Amino acid sequence: MNRKVFTRLALAAACAALVVPPAFAQGMMGGGQGGPGMMGGGQGGPGMMGTINNRPVAPGWGGATWNYAQVKRYLAASEADGRAEGKRVVFQGHAVTIDMVAVQPGHPDTTFEVHGITNPTLVVPAGATVHLNLVNMDYGNNMEHGVIITAAPPPYPRYLMQTMAQYGPPLAGISPPIPWRSKKDLNQSLFAAAGTTFTAPSRPGVYWYVCQTPEHAEKGMYGKFVVTG
Repeated sequence: MNRKVFTRLALAAACAALVVPPAFAQGMMGGGQGGPGMMGGGQGGPGMMGTINNRPVAPGWGGATWNYAQVKRYLAASEADGRAEGKRVVFQGHAVTIDMVAVQPGHPDTTFEVHGITNPTLVVPAGATVHLNLVNMDYGNNMEHGVIITAAPPPYPRYLMQTMAQYGPPLAGISPPIPWRSKKDLNQSLFAAAGTTFTAPSRPGVYWYVCQTPEHAEKGMYGKFVVTG
């Protein structure tokens, strides 16, 4: 499959050479070309329950590494995709790009931001090709963040495995979670970025995007993902 990941940033020369590693772009049920996948490992290993990227980002970590200037371009370019409507961001068309941030500075801890809105409801057309990107701007121990899209509704326990199993495999996601930024000072920091591409369900429905790092969804790091007809 031709995966158009980081579509907006492909227009910027500084970001043109980014490659999302297979571990973040392959299927979510483990094994395969991409490595462990979402369901692999266990509490201490890779996958949904693990924290293998609980460390500050450094070149060669396994995904894209950006400086603050590149992140600011990402934030500015993200406004071109979707339309903010209060606490919702509505996307239209056969192909949509969702540029997401984990804990954008100035927003509450353990939250996602899209269009600068904290944990907004994301609305996409049924059957659309969705390019989902994530930059982790958080800092500190246990601040690695990923995102999965699941039918499992809140509230969430500390560990998601049992709740997720009741609703079947997730639609898609970026897993394992990606590292936190390298330094407290934003201007001197490096940032981890990753992305994936998937097809929205062909029928309308309500789903949820959730951080799979233990405790994060429990603390409120999730939002609604709505597929419309």
